[in-house]
Amino acid sequence: MINCLVLSILSFFNPDSMTHQLIVGSYTQSGNAGLEIFDVNVAKGHSKKAYELINPSASYQHISKDGKMLFSVSEEAGGKSAITSYRRKPNGEFERINSSLTIGNGPCFVVYREASKTVYAANYAAGSLSVFKTENGQILPISQHIKYTGTSVHPTRQNMAHAHMTILSPDQSYLFVTDLGADKIYRHKILADGTVDENFTFTTIPAGQGPRHLIFNSTGTHAYMINELMGLVDVFSFKNNEFTRIQTLVADTSKVSEKASADIHLSPNGKWLISSNRISSNQVTVFAVQPNGTLKLANFTNVARKPRNFTFDPSGRFVYVASQDDNIIQVWAFDNKTGILTDTHQDIAVKAPVSLHFIKKW
Repeated sequence: MINCLVLSILSFFNPDSMTHQLIVGSYTQSGNAGLEIFDVNVAKGHSKKAYELINPSASYQHISKDGKMLFSVSEEAGGKSAITSYRRKPNGEFERINSSLTIGNGPCFVVYREASKTVYAANYAAGSLSVFKTENGQILPISQHIKYTGTSVHPTRQNMAHAHMTILSPDQSYLFVTDLGADKIYRHKILADGTVDENFTFTTIPAGQGPRHLIFNSTGTHAYMINELMGLVDVFSFKNNEFTRIQTLVADTSKVSEKASADIHLSPNGKWLISSNRISSNQVTVFAVQPNGTLKLANFTNVARKPRNFTFDPSGRFVYVASQDDNIIQVWAFDNKTGILTDTHQDIAVKAPVSLHFIKKW
C-alpha cells in the first residue's frame, strides 16, 4: 500500500505529464512576487509551482505567439507605471530584459503586434494609450502617449476617460481601445512602423454600460464584449473592421444598482463563451455560441470572491478562475456538451491573482 502511494505521488509530479505552464499575474501589496509560474497537467488539472519573477502590480500580461517573449504591466501610480519585457531562456524560464514607463498611470492591459514588434498598453487611471517599439525584445522609450477625453453618465466611474483594453483587429491593421469612462470603442489605424494614427474613429456603446474587455471569434466575423457597470454582454457582427451590435444579454443577475463584471473568453473550440462577475455576484456566466454567432444563456456558477480574470486551459477541459479576494485560483472541470462547471478542488494558492495565461512548456 505504501509503495502504491509513493508511486502515485511520483506520477502526480512526473515532469513528463506537465506539458504546459500557467503564468499568474497578481497585485503585490501583500509582498508577493507579482509573476508566478506553475507547471500544469492539462489532462488532469494538476499543478506545481515552478518559479516566480518580481514584477510590481502585475495585473496583465501578453505572450508572443512563439512563446519567447512576455510583456507585463506594472499597474502603479506616482510615476511608477511601466511595461516590462521578458525573454525565455533555453531552460524555459523567463528572464527580465528591461522596463519602460507608460507615462499614463494605471496600465491594466498590454498587447504585442508581431509584424511591427510593437507594444500597446491601456492606462486605466490616465485614460490613455501608450505605444512602444521594441528591439531584440527590449522595450524602447515610449513612442506615443494618446490621452482620451470622453465622459458618460455614471457620476464617479465615468467622469473621465478610462482606457481598459487594447486589442488588435483580426487582420492586425487596426488597434481597438475600450473606454469604460466614455462608453466607446476607439479605432486606430496602425501605421507601417507600428505606431497608430491619432485621428481615431469610434463606436459608441449605450450610455452607462462601461465597456471593459472585448474578444473576437477565430474567424473574425463576430466580437463579444463584457460591460462592467451594467453586467451585460454585447454581441457584434464584425465586417470591414467595423462593429454592428446584434445582441445584448444579461451576464450579472444581481440586484445591486452597479455591477462589476470583469472578463470574457471563448472556449478553444469556439462553442462556448464565459464571462465573470466580481463583487456584485461572484459568478461566472456560461453562454452557448449559436451557429449565427449569437449567444444563448447556459448557466451561472458561483465561484470564490472577486473573479477578476479566468481562462480556459489549452485543452478546453478546465477553466481556471483567479479569485482576487480569496487568494486562490480555482480549477473547474468544463463539460463541453452541457457547459456545466464542476469544482475539482485543486485550488492554487496565490495572493491577489488577477491575470492568467497558458503557455506550452519547453
